[in-house]
Amino acid sequence: MVQFCFSAMVRAGIVMAAGAVMAAGAVMAAGAAQSQQREPDPHKVDVAQMVACKYDVPTYNDYAMALGASGEGAAALGLTRIEDTPNPFMHEYQLAAPIDVLGWRTQRVALASGALLAVLDQVKPQDVAQRLGIEEALRDDDFKYMAMRVAHHMQEKVGSSTLNTVISHEVSTVITHPGQVLVGCSYRINTY
Repeated sequence: MVQFCFSAMVRAGIVMAAGAVMAAGAVMAAGAAQSQQREPDPHKVDVAQMVACKYDVPTYNDYAMALGASGEGAAALGLTRIEDTPNPFMHEYQLAAPIDVLGWRTQRVALASGALLAVLDQVKPQDVAQRLGIEEALRDDDFKYMAMRVAHHMQEKVGSSTLNTVISHEVSTVITHPGQVLVGCSYRINTY
């Protein structure tokens, strides 16, 4: 059986396309220029704020590193690793207390390829995207829903390279999680 998710390759393509569009001078969505917070201590990160794209990429990276490759740091961050989940491309965690995500509550989050995503039950992905101000999905069919909106974009020249930072709101469904919607934030820095 082939499993599909919001894979690193798909996400990288989306991020590169978003960077190219903005570099060409396209108008960004409302709210895309919001400033990002830096929290150097992963134990002080507010998960709801991380899901809402309020932090910078170094904060996300520090948080993911504190969790550890197998979730060994989860307890120190107030999370419990959920074992035996159906999607090998995501690590899922139970939160100690529920968080509010766009008016819905959840106690479950997933770490997947540079993103922290809340797992929402029994909601329509189109409704979630609408609350984020996403007017058009990248994919919306019976098999998969996928949408994104850039929250922060910055290009910085470093020597002969350019650092392209893109932080984006994401909404998706995956076949391994029927009846659930993944919504959260992707944190990326690419070089070219």
